[in-house]
Amino acid sequence: MKVIKIALLMFFTFAVADAALYAEEPAQIEEKSHIGSVEESKKGTKYVYIKLKEDGKEVWLATLPEFLSAGISTGDKIEYLGGVEMTNFESKELGRTFDRIMFVTRLRILQAESQKGGLLPSAPGKDAAKKPVVTAPKAGEIAKAASGKYIKEVFIERNLLKDKEVIVRGKVMKVSKNILMKNWLTLQDGTGIAPDNKLVAVTTADANVGDVLTVKGILKTDVNLGSGYKYKVLIDDAVIEGK
Repeated sequence: MKVIKIALLMFFTFAVADAALYAEEPAQIEEKSHIGSVEESKKGTKYVYIKLKEDGKEVWLATLPEFLSAGISTGDKIEYLGGVEMTNFESKELGRTFDRIMFVTRLRILQAESQKGGLLPSAPGKDAAKKPVVTAPKAGEIAKAASGKYIKEVFIERNLLKDKEVIVRGKVMKVSKNILMKNWLTLQDGTGIAPDNKLVAVTTADANVGDVLTVKGILKTDVNLGSGYKYKVLIDDAVIEGK
């Protein structure tokens, strides 16, 4: 998986999660609110691209369609907050390369120029369904998978397990679906001490909050994507073996 793709996957994943999924919480580079006027917008198969005029400068934004509550028209005022800046980003769906582009999740269309503040939360759509509530498993509640590891063991043995196949059985606490064509499952099994008591499995398979399942994939460790995104462990290319 290319570094740039991993960075965007992680960024949009954390945008739809309320809490940190790893030991360190992600931090945005910048938390200043910006307002610009739409000069152009393009909708690709993955992202919506928005060209703004901000303080006399041209700024390109990209976001997932879920983070826009309405369509965009030339002349609209857009307010956005934070984001991750990518340089020399190649958009194959548009057939062009952007020198600089900001990938954002917290943005909204201002109905009037005087309307400021109250940015949309980092969650898809203003009418999105409420997140299901699920209780974290207690110690001993979930048995270790055959030939598998407890989440606590994955953190403790992460240097030995790096880039190796691992198997973990856990309860799905959160699901971020269709983030760049993959689902991100936050798992807990009742072991470990926060924040080292949960990890994420990235998979093309489907799952629901509350499912107890076994996942197998390659363990990535000490991932530093820049922009404040640092993660101890991540199960990549995971497959679900059973529930």
